Amino acid sequence: MLPRDAGARRTVKLGTLLLRNAAIGLTQLEAALRNQVLYGGRLGTNLVELGFIDLELLSGYLAELTGFAIATPTLLDDANPQLLQRLGADDAHRLRAIPLGYLGEGASVAVAFVDPKDAAANAHVTGRLGAEVVPYVVPELRALYYLEKHYGLPRRARFVRGRTEPDPDPDLDPDTTERRRAQPPGSQVMPPQLTLAPRRHRPTSQPPSLPRSPVAITFEGACERIDTAPHRERIADVFAEYARGRFDALVIFLIRDGNALGWRGFVSPPSALRSPIEDLSLPLAGASTLQSAHDTCEPFAGPPPTDAHPTETRLWKALGCAEPAGVAVAPIQVKQRVVNLVYAHVLGEPMPAPLAAELFELASRAQSAYLRLIRQARGS
Repeated sequence: MLPRDAGARRTVKLGTLLLRNAAIGLTQLEAALRNQVLYGGRLGTNLVELGFIDLELLSGYLAELTGFAIATPTLLDDANPQLLQRLGADDAHRLRAIPLGYLGEGASVAVAFVDPKDAAANAHVTGRLGAEVVPYVVPELRALYYLEKHYGLPRRARFVRGRTEPDPDPDLDPDTTERRRAQPPGSQVMPPQLTLAPRRHRPTSQPPSLPRSPVAITFEGACERIDTAPHRERIADVFAEYARGRFDALVIFLIRDGNALGWRGFVSPPSALRSPIEDLSLPLAGASTLQSAHDTCEPFAGPPPTDAHPTETRLWKALGCAEPAGVAVAPIQVKQRVVNLVYAHVLGEPMPAPLAAELFELASRAQSAYLRLIRQARGS
């Protein structure tokens, strides 16, 4: 039998509570807020990923903040299989909810929520389980782990970290130096920083150019929407909208731990994604268009830097397309650190120089938008 607990929600914010109790410092909070703007996830998730607090400490503060009992690892390990099946994988993942077990005589069910005060999620789970729901609170990272364990739902690459300790300086990226030290001499041949020259004609390997659909948004409209974006997701949406009618594919990558992680994208028919964009994880190693833009912090346009182009081949396979004629990659930096790479290509023709220039301008505006959102997060 599970204990039953409930309480009134505190009005104080998590960051304020942690500062008040000296669990973190102001510099650590600002670093976590910056990461939240750039990479998403909840504030507690970013604090844990940076190594500033651990999951147990976070759980305790979330319980104090919300007034709800903690969904402990023991309760999550012993979750009722019948209740898990009744809720279903799709709803569990969408609502970040995990049924734990029956309470008392079975009139109510304990359910772990990432946001236990989400009334709509509570109501939906109540309907699915056919019983009164008693919310428990669980940190986002722990919830995603148990969703994967119980439902076989893989965590997105963004939530699977290879390094648990924070960078010595969160504004600097140590991955470039370490990666180059590990590479054999002469293995890296970098392309020009920006090449807009037409690619050599290869009629036997290039698919014919196909008519594209009308553009979904003007360049001026895309600039305005990025300049006024209220959050990071809106910035990604604008890039995907802008790609329609212009590119045959566009992918926005998150850059973490020396890898390019798929975040948002667009693929024009007849190409079709072979797996979700969020499942993409490409290493920034060897010579590639992605690494060139990342390491030089300069936009890239032109053919891949090597004949083999293994990184690009993996990407094209995932996008369900043949080798494109034109490739452009735009880095988005925040304080000397590349946080996103925006990749785009066209099929059957070289990358038009004006189109590449527009993409690079949008990336520059996204950089300014991130800085604005970070300032707003720090001031809230």
